[in-house]
Amino acid sequence: MQRRATSNDEGWLLSYADLITNLLIFFAMLLAAAQISKTKMQQIQKELSGIEQPQSLASIQKQIEAQIAKEGLQDMVRTDLTDEGLKVLLDSGIVFDSGSAVIREEQAPILDKMLGTLVPYTEKYAFAVEGHTDSNPIGLGSLYKTNWELSTDRANAVRSRLEGVGVGQGQIRVEGYADTVSLPEADLAGLDLEQRLARHRRVIVRIF
Repeated sequence: MQRRATSNDEGWLLSYADLITNLLIFFAMLLAAAQISKTKMQQIQKELSGIEQPQSLASIQKQIEAQIAKEGLQDMVRTDLTDEGLKVLLDSGIVFDSGSAVIREEQAPILDKMLGTLVPYTEKYAFAVEGHTDSNPIGLGSLYKTNWELSTDRANAVRSRLEGVGVGQGQIRVEGYADTVSLPEADLAGLDLEQRLARHRRVIVRIF
């Protein structure tokens, strides 16, 4: 009996299976990339190219730190590059009077100059203004019932200055945290109790 030749009609299944596998790998890579922070992605780009992009968060940090050194504001402003973005930390004890959300008049021009360095990056980044307080309760006679209101109003005050220097309203969000977000212990090492409380009283402009 003559044997029937093996059919190749189903050979396309192998190519189809390869295509599906490649598509799954592609979408898995897209999902993984979507979960990588902008900071991490820029670090990867720098390692691959060997070049720091002029509008990367690391480049912005260097520019702000240069401005801080130029103005002698090391005790007032600090920066921190994290997975959440670049944080510009303002000492609220210097910017605001105790229990107040009104920016001190003598500090306003300096604050505006610092915030103005962010304007060239408004097309690429969004901004969040975070208000934080220490754990001490609001004293009697204060305009605020709790630290929640105080932290939010201080963030709003800085948000207003940020808009004033040219950052669009739609690019900014305001977040009030009261005393619910503690600083890492490494940031508080060597400080006494009052200094630790003062370090917690901060307003942060986060670029992400």
